[in-house]
Amino acid sequence: MDFALILIGSVGGLLAGIMGVGGGLIFIPVLTYLFSQQGLPTDEIVKFTLANSIALVFASGISGIFRQYRMGIYNFKNSLSVGIPGAAAAAFTSYLIQQGSWYSHQRFSYVFLIFLLISISNMLFIRDPQNPSPNPRLPSPNPRHPSPDPRHPSPDPRPLKPIFVGLLAGSVVSLSGLGGGIIMVPLFRMFLKMPTKSATALSLSVVPLLAILPIIQYINQQSVPNLPLWHTQYLVWPYYLPMATGVIFFSSFGQKLATKMSAISIRVIFALLSLTILIKTVYELFQTL
Repeated sequence: MDFALILIGSVGGLLAGIMGVGGGLIFIPVLTYLFSQQGLPTDEIVKFTLANSIALVFASGISGIFRQYRMGIYNFKNSLSVGIPGAAAAAFTSYLIQQGSWYSHQRFSYVFLIFLLISISNMLFIRDPQNPSPNPRLPSPNPRHPSPDPRHPSPDPRPLKPIFVGLLAGSVVSLSGLGGGIIMVPLFRMFLKMPTKSATALSLSVVPLLAILPIIQYINQQSVPNLPLWHTQYLVWPYYLPMATGVIFFSSFGQKLATKMSAISIRVIFALLSLTILIKTVYELFQTL
């Protein structure tokens, strides 16, 4: 079991590094299955799944930031402009989820599906902004439209856009456990006009800011007392530790691999993976109806 969880964490970390999504696309289905095998109430399955997925997403983001810092491409200012409002939204939404059992497994599945559809549509049908300069490090031939360096995305001159993206991404973290990248990458591309590689790099660096407060909330709220696994409230260590090990080692490798891949390749992988998870989630949802 531990080796399988390390492998799953490795795949999630690799995809997180490549696509900036935190790895939740992989973690959510696996964790949902694992916790359903423990005979937990459905509302508790959702909370355990969200708590552990968000914690894994945090690990992938920290690993990604460390590599960006070593490469000299970590953009602290841009991360904060999205991450601070996102962290507030994530904490507030997690608080609402933890109050009672209103957020059922079925509702969770519907939210999960909606954001997957948004992600697939964006990655398949919306093109990257055109770069008028063949070399992104050289000045643009048009001074009114300077070429962006994909490693250092420039902040949007209208600060309300990053705030809006952060608020929505933070809510997505708490509602879906996906780490926010599933919506941040499309929104960065649509509203902040970032190319795919810039969007994925910024997304991964924002993820820990969105995840930290919900994690604190989940490990301080009373969970099922008779769960036969070592756990700190909703954080279950026999599942988390092996998966986090794989995440930490392979997230940095995924980032390195992403620098050698074309933007269209990243978009296609992102969309295909989302589509696979969507089909699986729809099938499981129909099984419960």
